[in-house]
Amino acid sequence: MNAATSVEWAPALVVLGAGLIAGFVLVWRVLSSSRRAAKAGVTALEARDLAGKREVLLRQLRELEDTASKRTPEQLARERYALELETAKTLLALEEKAAPEKKSAARQSASPPPAPDAARDRAGLRGFLWGVGSAAGVLLLGFFVYQSAKPREPGGSVTGNTPMASKPAGEAAGDEEAQLQAAVARTPDDVEGHLALARLYVERQNWMGVWNETARVLERAPSNPPALAYQALVRLVMGQTDTAVTLLTKALASDPDLIDAYAYLALGYMRLGRPRDAEAAIATASKRFPDRAADLQRYLKGLKESETPVARASAAAGNPDPHAGLRTPGEGGAAPSQSGSKGRRVAGTIDVDPSIRGKLPAGGILFVFARPAGGSEGPPIAVKRLPARFPATFELSEADSMMGQPLPDQLLIEARLDEDGDPTTRPPTDPKARLDGVKVGRTDLRLVLKRP
Repeated sequence: MNAATSVEWAPALVVLGAGLIAGFVLVWRVLSSSRRAAKAGVTALEARDLAGKREVLLRQLRELEDTASKRTPEQLARERYALELETAKTLLALEEKAAPEKKSAARQSASPPPAPDAARDRAGLRGFLWGVGSAAGVLLLGFFVYQSAKPREPGGSVTGNTPMASKPAGEAAGDEEAQLQAAVARTPDDVEGHLALARLYVERQNWMGVWNETARVLERAPSNPPALAYQALVRLVMGQTDTAVTLLTKALASDPDLIDAYAYLALGYMRLGRPRDAEAAIATASKRFPDRAADLQRYLKGLKESETPVARASAAAGNPDPHAGLRTPGEGGAAPSQSGSKGRRVAGTIDVDPSIRGKLPAGGILFVFARPAGGSEGPPIAVKRLPARFPATFELSEADSMMGQPLPDQLLIEARLDEDGDPTTRPPTDPKARLDGVKVGRTDLRLVLKRP
C-alpha cells in the first residue's frame, strides 16, 4: 500500500497538444473566414461604386454630343478624350474587382459540395455579377452605336455606314480638314501643318484656302518652295501666268526635287505660248524622276492638246489683269494698289459698338468679305484683311477678287473681327457686322461690329 506509484504523463500531454493544435486551427479558420467575408464586402461595395461611376460617365458622354454646338471642335475633342479615358479606367478597375471573385470561385470548385444555403448565396452573387456584366455590355454597345450615328449627309447612303464600311469621300475629307485645322490652331507656327492643309485645299480646288494657308507659311518663310509652288498654282487660276512662272522658277531653284512645280511650270509655259520651254521643263523632270517619266510625257501631251496661249489672247482682247497689284505674301515692299476710281468697287468705314470698345484683345485681325446679295453660304467673291484699328476704312474692288471675276451689281458685305488672330478658328463670340443689298459703287458704307 505504501509502495510509490508512477503516473503516466505522456498520453495526457499528447491529448493536450492535440487539443491546442485543433483549437489553434479552429480559431485561425474562423478569423480567416471573417477577414475574407469583410474583404468580399469591401470589394462588392467598391464594385458597386465603380458601376455607378461608369453609369455617370456614359451619361456625360451621351450628353456631350447634345451640347456640342456650345463648344469649339478643339474643346469638344479635348472633353470627349478626357471622358473616354476616365470611362476606360473605370471599366478596367471594375474588371479587376471582379477578378478575385472569379479566382475564389475556381479554387472552391475543387472542395466538397457546400451546404445548400451557401450554394444559393454564391449562385445569387454569380447571377448579380452576370447581370452587371450584361448591363455594362448593353450600355457600351448602345454608347458605340450612338457615337457612330450621325445625320445623313446630302447624297449620302440612306442606310448609313457600319463600322466596317468605308466613309463617304465627302465625310472623310471633312474630317481630315477639321483635324488639320485643329492642328494648325494649336500650333499656328507649324509650317508643315499649313502646307498639309494647303495640299488638301488644292485637291478640293479651294483656291482661297490655298492662298490663305500658303500666305501664312510665306510670312514666316518667304522662300519656302512648296508654298511658292502652291501660290503659283493660284496665280495660274487667277490668270497671272507671268507671275506664276516667276514663282515656280524661284521654287525649283531652291528645291529641284519638287515634282509638282515642274508640272505647274509646264502649264504656265504652254499658256504663255512657249511650248519648247514646257517640253524642257518636262524633260528635266523626267530625267530627275525616271519612274514618273511616262506620266509626265502623257501630261505634256494633254497640255499640248488642251492649252492655248491665253495670256496672248487676253492681251489681244485688251482685257486688263484685275490682280496686277496683288503681291505675293512675304515679299518686301508695298504693291501698287488696284483700288481707286477704276473698276467696280464699294468702300466705307468699320467701327465697333461702344459697349465693347476697350474690351477687345490685342492682336486681332479684321476681315471684310463680299458675297452676292442674299447669299451667306459658300466662299466669298472678294476678301480683304486689315489691321484691327478702329475706325477702319476699307475698299473692296475687283482687285480683291480671288478668281478675277467682276463684282455683281448687288452685294452682301460682311465684316468680322478675329480676336485671336487665327482665321482657322471662328468663335461665335467674334464681333460681326453685315450689310445686304449693297449696290456696287457706294463709298459711304458704315458697319458697326457687335458681339452676337
